[in-house]
Amino acid sequence: MLADALRYPQRGPGWLKTVAIGSVLTLVGAVTFVPLIPLQGYLLRVLRTTSLGQDRPPAFDGWSDLFVDGARAIAVQVAYALLPVWLLFAGFVVSGYGVFSSLGGTDLGATVEALGWVLMALSALTFVAAVYLVPAALTRLARTGRLRAAFDRREIAAAGRRPIYVVAVIEAYVALIVVTGVGTVLTVILVGAVFVFYGQVAAFYLFARGYTEASRGADDSAGSA
Repeated sequence: MLADALRYPQRGPGWLKTVAIGSVLTLVGAVTFVPLIPLQGYLLRVLRTTSLGQDRPPAFDGWSDLFVDGARAIAVQVAYALLPVWLLFAGFVVSGYGVFSSLGGTDLGATVEALGWVLMALSALTFVAAVYLVPAALTRLARTGRLRAAFDRREIAAAGRRPIYVVAVIEAYVALIVVTGVGTVLTVILVGAVFVFYGQVAAFYLFARGYTEASRGADDSAGSA
């Protein structure tokens, strides 16, 4: 599936134009936030078309829809990040208070500091969970068009337990890290934006494939039961 994903951005006529537009948005988005909104909208469109069985990347058109979808996609990602961020912040505050209390000779200082470290550990765990489940949440948003669908814990957890989803997410993040990593290094010569965008499109293709096949498997299992 990974090899298929790496070929996906090149399929169909006009793919060079699509990559060029996405690369410009990626490059400008590194300086200002606004271009990242339609870029996220495009990636949501990749999720939608792939989950519907289309094997070619969509075009950059309907810019108003791209902005709306991008804002919704960003909202979902921010929502999933809130708990890890809050736990990390609380951990720093509690741990710092514990250190301060220890310096002041308070007996509870060490205990409070330990609690802070527990909160930071929980932050790391919830962050990993969010990174794992956000692709499913975004794919549900793309398929249904409903923001509430991105927070359907039962459906998302059911797909998340399927091996095909695990494999797809791992492969997607491998593609994202490797391809965009090369792009980040090359950004100094402006070519890197192409790699970054290309890697994102390949990864989102894998996200959609993994969730779609996993949710289909979950539905089949439910039906046979």
